[in-house]
Amino acid sequence: MLFHEKLIQRRKEQGMTQEDLAERLSVSRQTVSKWENGECMPDADKFIRLSDILEISLDELAGREVEVEPIVLPAPELPKPGGRLRRLLAAAAACLLIGAACFCLGRYAFPKAAPAAGQSAALPETLTVTGISFFTDADGAKAMRFSANASLDGTAFLYRGELKPVELPAVYKNGTYTVSGLPAGSYEKMVLVISAEGQERSAPVAENLTIDAEGAGWAKPG
Repeated sequence: MLFHEKLIQRRKEQGMTQEDLAERLSVSRQTVSKWENGECMPDADKFIRLSDILEISLDELAGREVEVEPIVLPAPELPKPGGRLRRLLAAAAACLLIGAACFCLGRYAFPKAAPAAGQSAALPETLTVTGISFFTDADGAKAMRFSANASLDGTAFLYRGELKPVELPAVYKNGTYTVSGLPAGSYEKMVLVISAEGQERSAPVAENLTIDAEGAGWAKPG
């Protein structure tokens, strides 16, 4: 907007006539009319007084566009991870390190667990069985007891023709093996098998084994 246009607009906004403005500026009405018609411009002194009377800045009165610079607020700083989060992360890292250390110690530093009390991991060169006896245990189950030159729990296999052998635990305790829960029937043989450290030993316990309600009969291995 040009000076004379701004002058007319602002004078009317202030509710003044050309005569009122001329009187306050100590000039004639015709001078004010020439300013508003764009025929001439006021001198510097009158221009400043116009700015004061009309309550407008010199830049706006001169028709200059006043650019308002945007106010740029600094971006808010995001809070850094709190102490609780740092403690949780540190605890998780510590747990991982401890777990890894325990695994390495268990895997490489400490020896493997020892056999149960009264048992030895050593396997004999040849497994032999002696002292076979038959009895009924406290639960009324048929069982056999025998000795062997080994002291590790093993498995007893009962063979009957082409059928899959019956597998029963052979538990070692106090120098003897016990095989409980013998099913009634006739079997070609019973074999004891023990293993340790990837090696295995086996020995026949009895042949032509028969178990019934009256008891059991067998022959020593030939």
